[in-house]
Amino acid sequence: MKPWQMLFAPPLALISFFYAAAMKVRAWFYHVGVFPSDSSGAFVVSIGNLQAGGTGKTPVAAFFAERWRARARLGIVSRGYGRKSRGSLRVDPSLDSAADRFGDEPTWLAAKFDTKDERGVPVQVGERRLEAARDLIIAEGLKLVLLDDGFQHMRLRRSYDIVLVDVSAPSWHWRVLPWGRLREPVSALKRADAILLTKTESVSRERLASMENQVRRWARGPGGSAPVILQFEQRLTWNTESPGEKLVLAAGLASPESFFKLVRTHASSPDIREVFAFPDHHDYTAEDVSRLMASARHHAARVLVTEKDAVKLLPLWKSSPVQGAELVVSSLEVRPVREFDEKQLERIDEVIFSQMRGSSGTRGKLPSRESSP
Repeated sequence: MKPWQMLFAPPLALISFFYAAAMKVRAWFYHVGVFPSDSSGAFVVSIGNLQAGGTGKTPVAAFFAERWRARARLGIVSRGYGRKSRGSLRVDPSLDSAADRFGDEPTWLAAKFDTKDERGVPVQVGERRLEAARDLIIAEGLKLVLLDDGFQHMRLRRSYDIVLVDVSAPSWHWRVLPWGRLREPVSALKRADAILLTKTESVSRERLASMENQVRRWARGPGGSAPVILQFEQRLTWNTESPGEKLVLAAGLASPESFFKLVRTHASSPDIREVFAFPDHHDYTAEDVSRLMASARHHAARVLVTEKDAVKLLPLWKSSPVQGAELVVSSLEVRPVREFDEKQLERIDEVIFSQMRGSSGTRGKLPSRESSP
């Protein structure tokens, strides 16, 4: 826990209590229909979380988009957090200042899944995600929509909820804001259809097993029903990797230390000379670029960044009047850890696509397993 949280623990705990109660009431109002939840006209799979930021939602959305785009015409809808525009907009990563207009994560997703390809995945942003989803569905004739960061966005009715849990998070995170980092109480996990434990490579087997058991208890519903729980890991790669290479790291993420740790533990054992941690969705400036270039030249190193940061940094880097430093973009891959997890993914595929074909009128919550493989 941070020092300021320890100092103000009593009032923070009280605020958290009332905030948690309010979120429970809100969820119940949506459940019973006091607040409306409307259909978009397509099958909606939400990729969300309870923890505020840093669980890996966007890479997981990209994972499922890649997995499913050959089986159905699909698109991605995002709020476009941090963008300098409003309304429902189709993301065009080729535009100047695209990241400012659409947000860094949607711009990266749109660039990754080029819509010129017949299996391309269009991306739409909008603070009103129901409107954005309907706009995208009408324009593209979509059958399937991935809702990035949608677990708390109940205005748009979803067909399947995938919730991410960062198992590397410290224990104090598991309290509701502002005392901890939860957007909702842990009991909200009962609404999930599948739970993905992420960043499993960062913890011991004992810690992972303990977290999985804890999450299973939190998510267990009436009669013992529970969502399926899978383990996912992260793997980082970049071009021209070489053993012991000198690197300067920069990241504007909710949890930049997660990126730094992945680089430090990389198989090539890079020589990290300096790190620059920026706020999440940071608006990079020419001054930031100058600082990074100066550090790279001083250490005779290359600058390694995430794909999310690159959509904002690359235009500034190329237009900088001062050159002489190389910017390298890393690629973050998420993937299931065990053969068991891959089999569970196949079951999720089966549930989702059978429901899309209209063979089932229910949401099809997958059964829990009783013991670990």
